[in-house]
Amino acid sequence: MTRPFRALARPDILRTLCLLAGCLLLAGCSMFGGPREGRAEDAGDSGQHVAMLPIDTLMGDWHVAAHVPWFGERGRVASRIRFRADGESKVEVLRSWRDGFSEALESDASVARRGGPGGRVWKLRAWRVLPTTLRVLEAADDGSWLLLDAEDRDHAWILTRAQVVADEAYLELERRMRGHGVNTDRLRRVPQVPEQEGRLGFEPAAVPSSGR
Repeated sequence: MTRPFRALARPDILRTLCLLAGCLLLAGCSMFGGPREGRAEDAGDSGQHVAMLPIDTLMGDWHVAAHVPWFGERGRVASRIRFRADGESKVEVLRSWRDGFSEALESDASVARRGGPGGRVWKLRAWRVLPTTLRVLEAADDGSWLLLDAEDRDHAWILTRAQVVADEAYLELERRMRGHGVNTDRLRRVPQVPEQEGRLGFEPAAVPSSGR
C-alpha cells in the first residue's frame, strides 16, 4: 500500500524543490542584479542619476563653492578650477587659489584621463604624484553646477559657474550631494569673495585677513 503513495509523492517533492530553487534564484537576482543605491563603485552609472552631459558642457572655468578637501586644499580661498578638453579622452585640469585674499595667486596643473560609464571617471595624479580618481556625480542641465567626489568618497567638490552662490541654492546642491552618499557634515563652503570670509559654514582662510 505504500508504493503507490511514494510514487505519487515523489513528483510532488520534485516540483516543490524546483519551486524553491526558482524562488531562491529570483531573490538572488533582485539582490545582486538590481539598482544599488549609495555604492561608491556605482556612482554615476545608476539609472537614478542624471545622464552625462556632453564633455564640452563641463569644460571652462568653475568656482569651488564647497569641498571636503584634501589636506593640501584646506584654508584656500578664491579657489577655481578650469577644465580643458585635450583630445577625446583627456582633460587638462588647472587649479588656482589663494591662501588668503591678500596672498599671492597660486596654481597647479594636471591631466586627467576620462573613462568609465559616460566618461564620468577621471584618473589623474594630484600634485603630479598621488594617483587620484575623480567621479562626475551629477551636473546641471544648463551646465551651471557640477558635483564631483573621489573614489573613496573621502573628498568631494561642489563647482559652480557663479562666483557667489545664494544660501538657498547652496543648500539644494548640498542635498543633491548627500543623495550621492557623500557625508555632507564634512562639507565646507569656500570663501570666494572677502565678504564671505569668517561667515558661519565657510572654511577659515589659511592666512586670515586683517581683523578677521
